[in-house]
Amino acid sequence: MTQEELVASLYSFDEETFEHLDAVTLSRWERDNTKPNTLKQLSIIKYFQHYTGEALPCWYEYTVEEVENLICTVGMKNLFSKSKKLILNFPSSMMQIDDLKVYPIHNTEQTHPLFELNMNMHLTHNHQFSELSIEKFELWSMFPSNLFLACEYKESFVGLFFSVKLKPDIFEKILSLEMKYSEIKESDFAMHEEEGSDLLLSFYAINQKVAEILFLRHYAYIIANQRKLLEIGVSTIMDEVKTTVTNMNLALYKHINIEDIRENKKIVVETYRQSLHNVLATEYVTKMIFSE
Repeated sequence: MTQEELVASLYSFDEETFEHLDAVTLSRWERDNTKPNTLKQLSIIKYFQHYTGEALPCWYEYTVEEVENLICTVGMKNLFSKSKKLILNFPSSMMQIDDLKVYPIHNTEQTHPLFELNMNMHLTHNHQFSELSIEKFELWSMFPSNLFLACEYKESFVGLFFSVKLKPDIFEKILSLEMKYSEIKESDFAMHEEEGSDLLLSFYAINQKVAEILFLRHYAYIIANQRKLLEIGVSTIMDEVKTTVTNMNLALYKHINIEDIRENKKIVVETYRQSLHNVLATEYVTKMIFSE
């Protein structure tokens, strides 16, 4: 379409945001002489989602590594809440991004200490409703479409990020609280070429910088695999997690009150979910992909 046609089409899509847009301004954007503000960038993404049917148009042919090289941590800086249960306060001034190594766990022979760290955190911060074991985590990490990441600094583990790609019907059962995590079988995972949904499992970082680089890799993964990912979801009892996933644009879906045997009190398990289109059409993602 011509610049004039695109201006008219954007105005029809979002009159308030593009009320004063003209072809001269659009031309400046195309030549990179000026840049639309964040609100306009976000609306442009939503417009092209509607126009093309893609979650993040023009990005679906990139590999995870290529996406990671094209985005930056700027959008991640305010994603997390200020609680320090999952993101600790270890000094980061001496850490450089280039010193942080993020890699799939199934590519290393030293997985067990990391899974023990994850299990300790899981038992401390999660609820017995999931009933997950270290053997489950180790088994699931070997499935090729699941995302099990470790972050290392000078040969020491400093963070982790686990998520699994489930078939849509299993994802629905988990988030509807009709099925426990421990009941997930290998046949419930979706292959790379199958449509599925991303269920967030575990996350831990010793500081904000580590958290940013791990989430950056997760976003690179979902952007590169956008044509086969339908939704993102999570189940949690932690306020820190609830704040972060709300910032990711995940919406509250279901909740259940259960008895916490460890502390002899009732706790609320909540599930959150969102379509990939809406997860990628947020201010955080806009800053991540359009900041230098």
